[in-house]
Parts: sequence; C-alpha cells; structure tokens
Amino acid sequence: MDGSSAEAAAHRYQSLFSDVAGISSRDLLGDSLLPSSTPTTSSTGTIQPKWRFHGHNVLLVDVRTDSERDVSMISGAVSLDEFKTNILPSFFESGTNDSALPDMIVTYCTIGFRSGMEARNLIHEYPTVFAGWENDDNSTQEGDRTSITKVGNLDGIIPFANASTEYETSSNNEQSPHKIPEPLIIDRQTKTATNKVHVYGPSWKIHLSPTYEAITFSRIEFAWRGLMEMMNGFIT
Repeated sequence: MDGSSAEAAAHRYQSLFSDVAGISSRDLLGDSLLPSSTPTTSSTGTIQPKWRFHGHNVLLVDVRTDSERDVSMISGAVSLDEFKTNILPSFFESGTNDSALPDMIVTYCTIGFRSGMEARNLIHEYPTVFAGWENDDNSTQEGDRTSITKVGNLDGIIPFANASTEYETSSNNEQSPHKIPEPLIIDRQTKTATNKVHVYGPSWKIHLSPTYEAITFSRIEFAWRGLMEMMNGFIT
C-alpha cells in the first residue's frame, strides 16, 4: 500500500474541478483534531469530531451509494440525500440562525471524482448560496441569507482512512497536539468504529492502509456500474 499514490490519484481527480476547492484529508484532520476544536456528542453518546478547515465549520457530505455507506462512513458525515432533504432547505429559510449552519460543505466519495461532480452541481444549482474557494469573501447576496457557504471536495475516504491511521498512531505520543475522538470511521447503523472501508473497485484495494479491510463491488456490479457511468457520460 502506498498512501501517497492514493493522494496523488485524488489530486488528479480534484484538479478536474477547478471551480471547487480540493481539500486534503491530512489538512482536515490536522485542523479538526487540535484541542481548540471541541468534539461533539451524538444522540447515541458517540463522540464525534467537530470538522473544521481553515477556520470554517465543515459539514461532510457522503455522495456515495447506499451500499458503500452501509460498509462505513466518516464520523459526523451525512448522505447526499439527507443533506438535500433535511439541511439544504435551511439555507433558504429567512428565520434560520446562520450560526447553526455550517459555513463550508465538503463532499466526499472514494477518491474525489464523484464528489467533485456533486460539489460543482451545488455551486451551479444554488449560486446565491454556495461558491467555490476562489470566492472567499463571504460576499453579501440577495435573498434571505447574507453570506456564501464555501463548497469543497475532499480527496476521498481512502486518503482519509490512510491519514486517520497516521494521526491515530502519532496521537499516542504525549507530545502530539492532536487528540483523536473515537471513532473517525464508523458503521452506518451502529455508529461505532469499524475497520471496513468500501473502495469501489478492486484496483483501489492496494491504496488502502492494511489497518482497514477493503470492500469492493462484485465483478458483475462493478461492470454494470462502469457501463452505466459511461452511458451517463454520453447523455450529459
């Protein structure tokens, strides 16, 4: 396994979306796991990190399929459907307290391609609410909200898992400024720690830290999904 090769692949995908900020898992973890970033506690009593990036309060949005999320998710993340149904409407409500909403949305998938497309879609479909990183001035806009929410694209759950392993190892050192609220990657149903990560296709297995067990689609499902994505490419 070569974690740097996973990051390099993710960076290539992120670079396809020049209007969306490419976010490194190492930077996200580095900003979020400092003592000044207080963890939160979920309704089940599980301690979750309070995700932050360059001073922004971050909401992670998992754009992967249900079957991928059923294996595991990043702690504190929500699905794309949950975001659009339960959270997105709040950005347009006049009575919503801005401080209760994240000021940065960061999408993620396996390695940064699908999440880049969804991040771009948010910016293009809701231009009065969301913007790419180049517009980092909280410009006043017409409408109910007075500030723009940044949108970023994480390098993916594979680089995140690799980076979290490194942070978990270094946090055992008393001199480390980073403290790990457990867990960072969770089972979707139980909200407890898991070592399983869905890596989409077999070719990505070698990029995942051996600390984790790589799960993939079956060969038939993988081939079918590849065909569907190719057809969607012709349609769009």
